[in-house]
Amino acid sequence: MAASKVPPRAHQFQLVDGMQLQINVSGSLNGRNVRVELQLKNCNRTWVLHWGFTFPGNRSWFIPGDGSNSYKPGALQTPFTKVQSGDLYVVNIELLDPKIQAIEFVLKDGSRDRWLKLNNGNFRVELPEHDENVVTQHIPKDVIDRRAYQIWERKGRPMGSPQQQKQDYDDALRELQFQLSRGLALDELRGNSNTEVSRTPTLTRDLSKDQMVKYLYRRRHDVGQWLHKPMGRSKSFNRQVSALMDLVEKRYGGGDDVVSRQSYYAGNCEIVVLLRVIRGEVHVLVAMNIKGSIVLHWGLSKLSSVEWLYNVKTSCKAPPPDLLPEKSKLVPGACQTYFTEVATSNGFFQVVDINLRQQKFEGIQFVIWTGGSWIKNNGANFSVNLKAINGGGEVKGSMNWLLDEIAQREKEAERSLMHRFSIATELTDRCKGEGELGLIGILVWLRFMASRHLTWNKNYNVKPREISEAQDKFTNLLQRIYLNQPSEREIVRLIMSCVGRGGKGDVGQRIRDEILTIQRNNECKTGMMEEWHQKLHNNSSPDDIIICEALLNYVTSGFRTDVYWQTLNANGLTKEKLASYDRPITSEPRFRSDAKDGLIRDLTMYLKTLKAVHSGADLESAIESCLGPLSNGHYRGSPDRIASIGGLTPKLQDSLNFVRSHVADQNIAPLMEKLLESRIELRPFLLTSHGKAKDTIFLDLALDSTVRTTLERALKDLSSVQPPVSTLMHIHIYISVAKRQLSTSHCLKGINKGENKKSSLVSCL
Repeated sequence: MAASKVPPRAHQFQLVDGMQLQINVSGSLNGRNVRVELQLKNCNRTWVLHWGFTFPGNRSWFIPGDGSNSYKPGALQTPFTKVQSGDLYVVNIELLDPKIQAIEFVLKDGSRDRWLKLNNGNFRVELPEHDENVVTQHIPKDVIDRRAYQIWERKGRPMGSPQQQKQDYDDALRELQFQLSRGLALDELRGNSNTEVSRTPTLTRDLSKDQMVKYLYRRRHDVGQWLHKPMGRSKSFNRQVSALMDLVEKRYGGGDDVVSRQSYYAGNCEIVVLLRVIRGEVHVLVAMNIKGSIVLHWGLSKLSSVEWLYNVKTSCKAPPPDLLPEKSKLVPGACQTYFTEVATSNGFFQVVDINLRQQKFEGIQFVIWTGGSWIKNNGANFSVNLKAINGGGEVKGSMNWLLDEIAQREKEAERSLMHRFSIATELTDRCKGEGELGLIGILVWLRFMASRHLTWNKNYNVKPREISEAQDKFTNLLQRIYLNQPSEREIVRLIMSCVGRGGKGDVGQRIRDEILTIQRNNECKTGMMEEWHQKLHNNSSPDDIIICEALLNYVTSGFRTDVYWQTLNANGLTKEKLASYDRPITSEPRFRSDAKDGLIRDLTMYLKTLKAVHSGADLESAIESCLGPLSNGHYRGSPDRIASIGGLTPKLQDSLNFVRSHVADQNIAPLMEKLLESRIELRPFLLTSHGKAKDTIFLDLALDSTVRTTLERALKDLSSVQPPVSTLMHIHIYISVAKRQLSTSHCLKGINKGENKKSSLVSCL
């Protein structure tokens, strides 16, 4: 019997004006998880997707009816959404009903009265019934039960409803089917799922249900113990209270009624969001400190706090009429509510009070119309997570919602570093007022990213300028948190060690421009250099720093290919990794011998450009960002740079110039003294507010990293040599001091008072 035809999962169409339509299909109807992503590329205006479902044997279009499983004839119109900056617009459709056969659509120009069709007919996307390579082998029920139990444990053992238990069972079945499709034997799956379903940890058998949930969550996620907490921190501190937030709480009441507080800034205005529970009724208050007529454009979601607009999976619609505040009107998919003015003896603000009563929703999203423009949260919707009040297993003082958001949005984040940093900006801004645990969650997530345990780029083209600008927004936010929340500075500093500096304007654009200059100057427009050029133009990343260093070593060694691969492999880049890029690099470098001098010069300058974007802890670029470029072997103190951070001391400038000139010295004692002296002199600038705070943080991170690498280099050199006792003592002192980071006040007091440096260093041991 002939096998049934499997519909394709990717479609491409060439449209008018150079536009391209890319359609990607994932999941399956039997798995009830079909996702159709439609991308309009090279698009410079908004288009609308005019679409509907079709069923087997019926060519008519259908759309969801009023009931959850009912349909009616008709069509939906969904605008394409612009993805950050650039010329890409996207619509995502998620389908749960296995009876649906296909979706059909045409495209409508949102600004002109014209339609795009396929050969005068509809575009049609057939939906796959089964996942690719799904194994239909029977899986015993006891194996599925055990895997479902493991999934429940991974969630922290919530007190789930029968619907949630069924969801865990379905998820377990899909996991097992996927593993079978990858070649695992059924016996291996049985062994991996060998868990006693009735087993309870002995440490928790005497705890109440609430205590058990809290214990299990803490046991799995207590990352606070990984960090040394700064001395003198107030234990009750968990948020930053703004003047507007204080004003709103005094007017509406705060205390234990307030479940969460969020504060945002947009230009000169502040937005405060309070989530309150009063006699079992949930109130969401949105307040602003500006005058004039302003409108809250908001919507609710049933399954995820990050979804808003209508889609088939979430059945997310406009709020029910009985929940509408005063001065509200319903619009397609949302509600618009005018703010109400509130004047008190202490100040003025405008507010919307949404009373959700006792109905359960996962979240609220909103944007604000001020009469002339929309106010958004770094280009995205503002959101309020309601899981904490819906019995979703949220432990007081924990950040389950943040972990859930990170997990839900990782698929989007892995598309490119631009997406990841944009999402990081949004989530960090939302959790910045929740105390240290939220920032620790961001830190762990980005640490996984920096360690290459998460995907940096997947099926997405992005300009280096867009990555650089997204980084710049993120590091600017971290700078504000560092300045406004002193108790969180150590965590912010660790987060910044995971990301590059970024920048606006031509900072990222130079990555595209200068590789073309290198190719033109040195006549290397083919082979490996052309492959690298394509990667740089479409998905630049910190890997490019390593590739550039490998090329430099290859050229300076006399074009030895083994040196090129040694450099790459030592930094985690293999042939397989290079070939796995969306724009793969499969060729080895081949240059003309007479181009050696030009290549060394151009690649050295290009390495600085790459590090300026992708490396926050690079010593040379960090020093240059504070002091300006080199002049006659020394950094000249740029007036605007020095003035913006309050005027670097001459002693610090001299120390930094010495470090820059002697960073590769074999005799490490003078270098180590200047490195430590630089950090001591820099410390006052880290504790005060100024416009170049993030540059001084990156400089301190670079100095810290250089201390470590210098010591490691010295210890490696000493492995085969018996050094003098005095040298060993110096190294012992520097190691001890470096371990303490010279960041505790008791180590700095004597040094800052001008006492003998070596005796002060010894006193720190």
